[in-house]
Amino acid sequence: MLVNLRVLLGRLVDIVLLRAGPESLPASTPLLAIIVVINVAVSAAVTALMPTAPNNWQWQLVVGTVVTLLWFQVAFALVSKPERFVQTTSAFFGIYTLFVPALLPLFVNLLPYIEKQDPANPPPAMPTLLAAALGIWLLTVQVRIVRAAFEWPYFGSIIFIFGLNLGSALVYGMLFGVPPGTV
Repeated sequence: MLVNLRVLLGRLVDIVLLRAGPESLPASTPLLAIIVVINVAVSAAVTALMPTAPNNWQWQLVVGTVVTLLWFQVAFALVSKPERFVQTTSAFFGIYTLFVPALLPLFVNLLPYIEKQDPANPPPAMPTLLAAALGIWLLTVQVRIVRAAFEWPYFGSIIFIFGLNLGSALVYGMLFGVPPGTV
């Protein structure tokens, strides 16, 4: 079991380093379920540590997970490639699980500057640049996963990821309303 976990982690690291794609993961529904549960647990732990987490963050986490799974399920059905769903979503949730702990300290460090923006007191440059670099790397890996799974060009893959984020935001807005002060 430990050997299998190590192999899985190695394959996810290979995906993050752009040396492999989602096809390098096993097409196992139980593995997908385990990866999604680990992703939700890591995301919950990270969100619970945030001082300004919304009151209903647990529901938002569940909705975000379900929307992502449905987004990929519908997309694969539309392009007639449903057999790629398990590996692709395993890779998508797996790499996100690896990035969340790296982004948390940066987000917590930058949170006071995000909440109260003051031109006289700009955020520190190093955490800002590091957070931007990690965010761009995460987007790059996600786009590469989508590109490999759907065999689309990069532009179409980028649109797919932005559509996923926009769709998630719309569902959040419909279910939880718009947070005060964002309109």
